[in-house]
Amino acid sequence: MKFWEMRYGDEPADSRLFILRFMSRIHIVILSALLCAAAVCACHLFIRLSSEKMYMTESDLYLEYIPAADSNELIYFNKYTWEQMSHDSAVIDEIIAADPSLDPETVKASFLATLNSDVKVLTLQVKNPDPDIAVRIMNAAIPGISAFAESLPEIVSVRVIGAGTDAAPIPPDIRLLRSIVLGALIGILFSVLIVSYSIISDDRIYLPETIEKRYLIPAAGTLSYANIGEVLPDLAGDDGFILASALSASKIKAVADELKKKGAKPEDRFLILEDTEKEGLPEEIKKADKPIVYVFSSDKSTRSDERALSLLSRYDKEPMCAVLTDSHDTLVRNYYLGKHSRFAKMASGR
Repeated sequence: MKFWEMRYGDEPADSRLFILRFMSRIHIVILSALLCAAAVCACHLFIRLSSEKMYMTESDLYLEYIPAADSNELIYFNKYTWEQMSHDSAVIDEIIAADPSLDPETVKASFLATLNSDVKVLTLQVKNPDPDIAVRIMNAAIPGISAFAESLPEIVSVRVIGAGTDAAPIPPDIRLLRSIVLGALIGILFSVLIVSYSIISDDRIYLPETIEKRYLIPAAGTLSYANIGEVLPDLAGDDGFILASALSASKIKAVADELKKKGAKPEDRFLILEDTEKEGLPEEIKKADKPIVYVFSSDKSTRSDERALSLLSRYDKEPMCAVLTDSHDTLVRNYYLGKHSRFAKMASGR
């Protein structure tokens, strides 16, 4: 099978590798959570502290319902009904009638009639950025709401049980813990998505067995394996081999020097396939009279490797095996921990 016919869909998903690579970037998730929590908290504080300062005053009215209300609770007006009626024109008109100098729109925006607990105790609330206007609206709302309520057939009388005489500032609604948790969750969500996407879309080779799964080339292991010099002769022969790669010439020479230290026999001539259009490269490939060992790098995308492998295959010089350099040794060891394979033995140094 030609290399340009290989498909990534044939390579199975590896959840173990994904988890290990994700955990190696967990600091990104943690940092993102902290930064987003701080940012959302800061925005929350800025909005709350810079918003217009409001003042509120409250008064309580006791409503005496008709005797039939004791046996039929449906006669009582609930909280929702009072809050709806407090913005009706009939209520606003009664408040304006008590103090014609008030602006109807200001009254409508500032006034609310609600129930806190007892259906017979109506609480009047006025919120306004001007404390004097808030007190004026309340002074007009007490007689106005009393007159409106007494006009209802369900209510017999109304009496004031607590009148607000001044308006107190409303403290800003600051919820630090909620904003911190929200920011942290946003940071975690987006960072997890970004990290996961970067891992899934990364086509670099991190494990020697990925070479076999993706390209059907026998993998001798990583350059850091102690017994790589013993494995290569079994795969490429005892008479030496030629290193080929899309890496630079200096990088390939460093790989060759390391292999020699470990007992392998690479030739001093290399097939540098960094530029597959280089003049004279086909002749160099045709002259290769020794088995070819291809060198992959864990730090480099495999796009250039695929072009190089396709070129070798075009001249029937497909590699006998492959070596992985720039490997992330901690990742490799953790991946093969507890597994039973030749790569696991090599990773553990056995």
